[in-house]
Amino acid sequence: MLEGFGPLVRKDLRLELRSGESTVALVSLSLLILVVMVLAFGPGGARRAEVAAGALWVALIFAGTLGANQALLAERESGCIRGLLLSPLEPATIYAAKLAVAMIFMTEAGVAVLAVLVLFFNLEFGAALARLVPVFLLGALGLAALCTLLATVCGRVRAGAMLLPVLVVPLFTPALIAGCKASAALLAGQPIGAVTTWLKLLAAFDVLFVTAGYLLFEHVILED
Repeated sequence: MLEGFGPLVRKDLRLELRSGESTVALVSLSLLILVVMVLAFGPGGARRAEVAAGALWVALIFAGTLGANQALLAERESGCIRGLLLSPLEPATIYAAKLAVAMIFMTEAGVAVLAVLVLFFNLEFGAALARLVPVFLLGALGLAALCTLLATVCGRVRAGAMLLPVLVVPLFTPALIAGCKASAALLAGQPIGAVTTWLKLLAAFDVLFVTAGYLLFEHVILED
């Protein structure tokens, strides 16, 4: 399965390095969402941790949907997806590569959002942010898996980019709640052991979404 995974990922990343369009769009959109939430709820107050966690995950949702679309955009517009399907590569390998690229895009946006969160909410670079990393990565993995699968479906309909968030958000809501609760607790200074239940729930949704993508991507992509 892993044969061809590396070249596919490197190809997408090389295209992104040449244009930079996806990175600029993801970071700009994420920061815009963050600014709007800060202006709406305020950076201070007793619920600072909850607002900061909510802003982080709302930005992650939009970054995930846009990143998944961008990861499939080149092949979709040029028709190269048919060439990939005719190659010896397994559909599962294509899915894994697109998932990896979407997660890389989301991680870039997440780093930018975290940096701005520290400034807007007067957070400290330290243990709280370090403990937030596994929560963010678990959420990003599940969201990337779900968005990659659904972006493949939405790519063949008109206004599919607008339809994707409508499909993603309801399915990702339980994991979103777990991520927000865990992030808020960690930003409030609680130890990592206090959010073990939320981390297990995120890991369970990761397994569910990745497995569903692995099993269904072949049938979805072969419909083209």
